[in-house]
Amino acid sequence: MIGEVWLVHTGSGVMWAKKLGKQLGNPTKSIAGWLVSKLFKTRNKVLEENAVQLCGIQPGDTVLELGHGPGLGLESAVKLLTGPTGHLIGVDYSEYMHQMAKERMKDLLATGKVTLHHCDVAAMPVTDNSVDKVFHCNCYYFWPDQKKAALEIHRVMKPGGLMVSTLRLAHVAVLGAKGVMPGDNWHPEAYMSALRDSGFTDFNVQKVVQSVKMQRASRLKRELQMLSTEPPPGITCWQNDEQIDDLRAQIVGGSGTPYEGGLFSLEIKVPERYPFEPPNIRFLTQIYHPNIDNSGRICHDALKLPPKGAWRPSLNISTVLTSIQLLMAEPNPDDPLMADISSEFKYNKQVYLEKARKATQEHAVQKTARVGDDNKENTPVPKPSSRKRDLQQGPSGDPPKRTCT
Repeated sequence: MIGEVWLVHTGSGVMWAKKLGKQLGNPTKSIAGWLVSKLFKTRNKVLEENAVQLCGIQPGDTVLELGHGPGLGLESAVKLLTGPTGHLIGVDYSEYMHQMAKERMKDLLATGKVTLHHCDVAAMPVTDNSVDKVFHCNCYYFWPDQKKAALEIHRVMKPGGLMVSTLRLAHVAVLGAKGVMPGDNWHPEAYMSALRDSGFTDFNVQKVVQSVKMQRASRLKRELQMLSTEPPPGITCWQNDEQIDDLRAQIVGGSGTPYEGGLFSLEIKVPERYPFEPPNIRFLTQIYHPNIDNSGRICHDALKLPPKGAWRPSLNISTVLTSIQLLMAEPNPDDPLMADISSEFKYNKQVYLEKARKATQEHAVQKTARVGDDNKENTPVPKPSSRKRDLQQGPSGDPPKRTCT
């Protein structure tokens, strides 16, 4: 994180902490301000997107973003305001960020769909009781008077409105400990206290989201439950060592393919930005395939972001595993990872089929149990292998656990 880079290796840490805190709270048109804007674009994008998602924005809502920064959250929110009465408002104290967002949203500003104000959160030129949804990301701790700001937010919101705040609490705590954040305002408890004192009751209107990981964990929990209760044919998936972002899967080789009779193990690493980024999946069992290399990497559109790929947040682990299963049965030789195998597939298919069957027999077929096309707990244990990437059996020889939480 850039703040930690600035604070290390200096003899005047307090001075640099104050300078960094000032730029984070009010970026100026300078080298430091430009660096902070880059930090916002890389570190806050997932928080902005999740704040918008959690708001549950409806097409005709009036939505307000506090501290809009370079405009990432504005860009995400306005896509949901498709109704004729849908309106987006943004406020920011930084003239530099205000101008940057104006440039990003200039076409929508011209139509009146978006309105931006260069002002303090504690003094917004917004009509009383006019806003349905409010969201903000990594900014409340820079407000000099949180109670005054909370009163102003309460004033502009409609009764029954919703506000969402997102932050990476662990990162904020580090900066707070280094003196970057002013006083103790960075503590969520201080902010929630100001909201409570300003008329937000029982937090039915206010939801403070401390970590986007909670959102990801909740989604993954649902996905694993679905994979457990309604698994796609020939596919199983479970957590590795109870880690929600480290999964293992097995795919049964399809009938009529050179992989028939094989049980193929895969590793799934779920990134922090999931579902806005695709999962990282590779084969642990060796497979002879034009689109899968010797280290198990997979060339597939569903595993890459646009414009080169076809990943989108509406996809999930189940659909991706199913698409990989389909890729095993129907290779794409025109987008290969293994050029030699692709050439065999296109011009000497019989050789390809023989080599693929041989590799399946050597690495994926069980010698002591019959492979079935089901996902029951008696699915055969993968053959022990010298390859470090293969799944290992437990000390008792039992298959790997398939616990889904």
